[in-house]
Amino acid sequence: MPSRPCIDEGNQLTSAVTAALAASAAVLTGGNGPDIGAIEDARRAHRAALDRWAAEELGRGRPAEEVLQGIDVDHTLRVIAYLTIALSANALISAGGRPPDDGVALPAAIPHLEGTRGTAIRMARTLRAHLDPNSTVLHGSLRTAVGLGVSVFLARSLGLSHAFWVVLGTLSVLRSNALGTGRSTVEALLGSVIGFIAGGLFAFIAGDDTVLMWIALPIALFFAAYAASAIGFVAGQAAFTVTVIIIFNLISPAGWQVGLVRIEDVAIGTGISVLIGVLLWPRGARRDVTRATAGLYRAAAEYLHRAFDMVLGAGTAAAVASARAGVLRARLRAGEAFDVFLNERGAKPLPPETLGRMVAAGRQALLAGDLLAFIASDLGYRADSCHEGAAAVAEQVQVLLLGMNHLADELAGGSRREVPVERPSLEALNRAAVICMRHAGSGSGSTRGAMAVVIAGEWVQNLGRLEADLERPVAAAVEAAKIHWWR
Repeated sequence: MPSRPCIDEGNQLTSAVTAALAASAAVLTGGNGPDIGAIEDARRAHRAALDRWAAEELGRGRPAEEVLQGIDVDHTLRVIAYLTIALSANALISAGGRPPDDGVALPAAIPHLEGTRGTAIRMARTLRAHLDPNSTVLHGSLRTAVGLGVSVFLARSLGLSHAFWVVLGTLSVLRSNALGTGRSTVEALLGSVIGFIAGGLFAFIAGDDTVLMWIALPIALFFAAYAASAIGFVAGQAAFTVTVIIIFNLISPAGWQVGLVRIEDVAIGTGISVLIGVLLWPRGARRDVTRATAGLYRAAAEYLHRAFDMVLGAGTAAAVASARAGVLRARLRAGEAFDVFLNERGAKPLPPETLGRMVAAGRQALLAGDLLAFIASDLGYRADSCHEGAAAVAEQVQVLLLGMNHLADELAGGSRREVPVERPSLEALNRAAVICMRHAGSGSGSTRGAMAVVIAGEWVQNLGRLEADLERPVAAAVEAAKIHWWR
């Protein structure tokens, strides 16, 4: 029975990963930081040693199937090592340190650029990502701008004495869906009425006693800031109304009447919020996050296409870089949409963990693309010496990418496909790997070229399993998208 290759480099990589994980925990409490360069060096040494081990075993006449099974054992270790690099870099940054600039392929989400330049680059990338018709951030910004514009117009047209309360009322209850806005409207009015009663009673009791008003002001300000998050939206609105009554009576004594004016203006502002919510975004982030996830899957499929092409000998670094930039923007849009969905008030017909699994799957595909691009561009693994095996794996890559695009189409269109989607053939992938390993063992091809086919086949299998696991979450998201916004 084949076992893990008995190479020292595998043990060294395991030790480097273990040490980095321990140091990542220590650096957060003031200890020494992890040595990310040591992990990278151990990864490269392990990759080279694994190639030598495979060549030696094939040279001794060991069956290619057994050699492949032995190689597959260390695949998980290599993925864990890459994830450890990401975790260690984040730990260093969190502790005020800086990950190495050169020699280490850091994952996409690591903000390793520092200073003004790094901040400017991240800002530019964020702006470019959200200047897209499918961006949830763009949708929310436009909806808020329209709502506030209508509020200002009506407040000025009606000549309200405290028109800024109309705008404040609109802003405070404008939510990401119509149902959430409607509930917030009721809560805002209820809180204002409670605050009006409490503040009016206090104003009546205090009368012209400014000392008592000044004593009550910091207490009211504290509750206005504290109650909204600690107790609830209604309590926050009530405390804020009491604060407004106290402030206005300190500036120009008006008694309880100022609270009645606030109720009137808040009612107008919240009514505008409901109208804008119904007209511009009735379903809220639920629909946007599924569309953003569909965009992430399409972009990830394109990136994987270019990365697999590079490993299999047909791609270019420029094409990979362009596709990677696209998937990074799609990842950012999907992440923002998911955050809006989590913070959305009201009932959620789609469980957050289901959507979280779908968004995380897109990021896993990005990780796979990064690793494929790394072994092709940095380590030089290309399937140039085993064209037959590379062509067979390329066929299964197309099957994989077709399935990923089918998932994106279902999410974007809101309907399920009746025809079952074909999955990559494990038999075909294994057969291609065996062919290339036999060629390498017989001297007809290089071990590095054979390993490129083996690595590509491993990632097709991994991504195929990921794709199959997404069937149920995507089906649930499609069904949730059909639910009416008022339910």
